[in-house]
Amino acid sequence: MDFVSRDIISSLPNPLVSHILSFLPTKEAASTSVLSKKWRYLFAYVTNLEFDDSDYQHDKPKSDDELSRSFMDFVDRVLALQGNGTINRFSLDCSNFDVDLARVTGWILNVLGRGVSDLDLSLLEYSLPSEIFVSNTLVRLKLGPANDLTLTIDRKDVFLPKLKTLYIDSVEVQERGFGFVKLLSGCPVLEELVLMNIGWENWQFCSVSVKTLERLTFFCEDAYENPKSVSFDTPNLVYLEYSDAIAGKYPKVNFNSLVEAHIGLRLTEDQSGDADFSEEDYFSEGDEEKQMVGNATDFLNGISNVQILYLSAKAIEVLTFCCEPIPVFNNLFQLTIENNSKIRWDSLPGLLKNCPNLETLVLKRLVHKYNKACGNVCCCKRPKHPSCLSYSPVKVLKIFLFEDNDEEDGSEMRQIKYFLEKMPRLEELIVYYNTSYDPAVLELSKKLQKIPKIASPKCKIQVISENLSLSSTVPSFLTTNWSALPPEEEYPWVESPPPPVYDFAPSPDEEDYWF
Repeated sequence: MDFVSRDIISSLPNPLVSHILSFLPTKEAASTSVLSKKWRYLFAYVTNLEFDDSDYQHDKPKSDDELSRSFMDFVDRVLALQGNGTINRFSLDCSNFDVDLARVTGWILNVLGRGVSDLDLSLLEYSLPSEIFVSNTLVRLKLGPANDLTLTIDRKDVFLPKLKTLYIDSVEVQERGFGFVKLLSGCPVLEELVLMNIGWENWQFCSVSVKTLERLTFFCEDAYENPKSVSFDTPNLVYLEYSDAIAGKYPKVNFNSLVEAHIGLRLTEDQSGDADFSEEDYFSEGDEEKQMVGNATDFLNGISNVQILYLSAKAIEVLTFCCEPIPVFNNLFQLTIENNSKIRWDSLPGLLKNCPNLETLVLKRLVHKYNKACGNVCCCKRPKHPSCLSYSPVKVLKIFLFEDNDEEDGSEMRQIKYFLEKMPRLEELIVYYNTSYDPAVLELSKKLQKIPKIASPKCKIQVISENLSLSSTVPSFLTTNWSALPPEEEYPWVESPPPPVYDFAPSPDEEDYWF
């Protein structure tokens, strides 16, 4: 902090200065206590404390033991200086050095006694004190990520009457599913729940039953086994992220208020092997029966009232091999599908047919694995029956192309052409091309303008890249309207091309965040 800033802030009322210091890293805020006698006491009233032992990793060449002692002594001094003052937020990360766990418990009990409302703990080989789960002041509780952080529900009752946000990441929950149910039952006003990598595949069951819950993230990065049983009873949930291996069963799925869902369900390695081994037998064109390698039908039926749906590439595989029949999504108006060269589009015709009110379709990449059953929705093979796209209600089609795509045989361009030829209600085709090579963008735009026959003649086409935004109405290239000046054949680009237009969708990087 420079002298000018210090003088300006010093003129402010003391409570306001302490409030400002609460937004600084605690180590930096504490350093202001040496500026003057007034500043020394201002730090005592800071209400947000954040301790991270990684801040001490730069204090070399001290040994790890010396760094650990310095860190612990600093925490002790700060808490002693503050006495019994009210505290709003306490964040503690001790994941780099060994610390005295008894002192850690003392710190946690200290802030609980001072009415902390936001508690964030990331610790190593530590069993959380049971006092955390009977706090009358906690509004937000974040546990992890950490190694061997253990949550033991050893009290008869858990009661967190004000807790609205619970975040659990890489924490071992004792008593498995039963302890977890007891924890949630003690959170009567919980609104947001985040569960990350807590090893529920080894539990007898996992049940999320919270009537007040509005947002749920349920994520497991690596799962080699299928969870035995997963249930959801969350009638007021509006937002869901669910990424895991499919469960053995879904006894209850209650998402009556669901608006948006990001689904990343996937097969285990064994299930993928079974699917690959038998895929040619399962999907000869015209077959109505297909053998399942798992069953996610109950879960997918449970989210069928969703309005905005994101499906990862692995979820498309689950839809193909683990769902029969495909649910009808009557309320769905926006669907995003991720693709890669290893997945098949067998399930897409049935999915699109069962979205009668779909308005916006977003496709992340167009490449997919060739097979006999996707001809109704792609140009892999001429279908025997009319394309399901011919009855598609989709008005806006967004396609994301990537410069690193290995497919250089023109298949993506043929697929786009196929969409334009088959989709009768299409009003906008927006192609996001993730490339900084402007001539390639111009070439793509020219090819799209020259398509001789399309199902919706007034469809507006836009090609957007890092530097350009080109738009036209096909099929007549004579009436092309450019939002960026078209270059000459030798591509002498103007020095300052207009910025791309992203008023109808995020940039490709932003759209790609979930997948």
